[in-house]
Amino acid sequence: MRRLISILLKIQKEVGVIWLLFFCLGNCEKAFLESHWSTPIALQGKAPSLYGESEKSLDPEDCGTCHREQFEKWNESFHSKAGGSGLQWQLKRLGVEKAEDCFSCHSPLAETQAYFKESKFAISKPSEEITSYLSKGEEERGIICASCHVRKHVRYGPPPRSGIDPNGSSPHGGYMIRNEFETSEFCAHCHESPETGKRLNGKRLMETFTEWKKSEYAIKGIICQNCHMENRSHDWKGIHDPEMTKKAIGSSFEVKLEKDGIVVLASLKNTGAGHKFPTYSVPKLFLSVTWIRSGNVYRSLAEKTIGRVTDIDLETEFEDTRLAPGEEAVLTADIDRSEWKKGDKIRFQAIVEPDEFYARMFQDNYDQRKKYQISGPEELQLLDALRNVKNTRYVLFKREKTMDQLTFH
Repeated sequence: MRRLISILLKIQKEVGVIWLLFFCLGNCEKAFLESHWSTPIALQGKAPSLYGESEKSLDPEDCGTCHREQFEKWNESFHSKAGGSGLQWQLKRLGVEKAEDCFSCHSPLAETQAYFKESKFAISKPSEEITSYLSKGEEERGIICASCHVRKHVRYGPPPRSGIDPNGSSPHGGYMIRNEFETSEFCAHCHESPETGKRLNGKRLMETFTEWKKSEYAIKGIICQNCHMENRSHDWKGIHDPEMTKKAIGSSFEVKLEKDGIVVLASLKNTGAGHKFPTYSVPKLFLSVTWIRSGNVYRSLAEKTIGRVTDIDLETEFEDTRLAPGEEAVLTADIDRSEWKKGDKIRFQAIVEPDEFYARMFQDNYDQRKKYQISGPEELQLLDALRNVKNTRYVLFKREKTMDQLTFH
């Protein structure tokens, strides 16, 4: 009996140590992320005296001296455009206080924020060090390398794939290894509204992390970076990229010739996105089934919008038809067989508008720019932003079937 009690006490102690270890690791990760993403990210301060000019610099091009592939991918990404015209035209109208909320994600570094505040609100930059660390015209790029990787001139990143331990002999003293860079939690700061954030129909404006957390992807350990930073690529592709979007969905299209007529069945399913498709209230996907005759639309048979549809003031949600992982949208239609003519076709088409909400909102502001007192540089930035968001629309797929391709039942 004494031996059994001794064994049980030992097991209890070991389990307790393991539980304590997991508890500490979880809390350490949480503490790191809270500190790492405390915005605005504090000024870097004085760089170590041993640093050369490029090591002191926060300019992405200087990072690209050694990290060329990452720089080139970032340079083409939407992260590099986070501080572009789409943000800048709104800042004066928002005012400093509300602009701070935008900066939290679009320009989290105090150094980059300083340039925005000077150009839009005539607030002088607080120190010369900002100019020395950002001096190549990159200051308004918004999200730069340092936004994720530099704090107080210390570099942070994921474990090296080469297996070589970064050490003090490397440029900028090497870097601090943090496993958090390979977690979905790392992305949540900018892709998940805070609990206190605005809600429409009980839902926050951004709940991508929560959507993922509830999915089988989280259970299987498939994280944001597996899809959006495949092989650690710094391009962060999403719904703006047709090939990326195709990986997220599956579709079917069937036209059956029944005794009493023609039956159309088309569907689109979220088969590859670990969150709602599409996430946020900005992008929309428009599905349509149409009857084509002589190359023109003879009749619209079925339509469906996939997305979270709101007004431009984000005060009212009209509908939310986004697809959770594994969820499917179905369109059906019936055609009188006697109406069908030789050469007729049925078309199933999907059109993606990645910036649909912005296109509506920017257009309204441009149309009423005098009322809203949008002029000068802001008017030009608004026009540039409007053109940009309108140009992101694309046809995801267009499929057609003729009488020869119909399934007989």
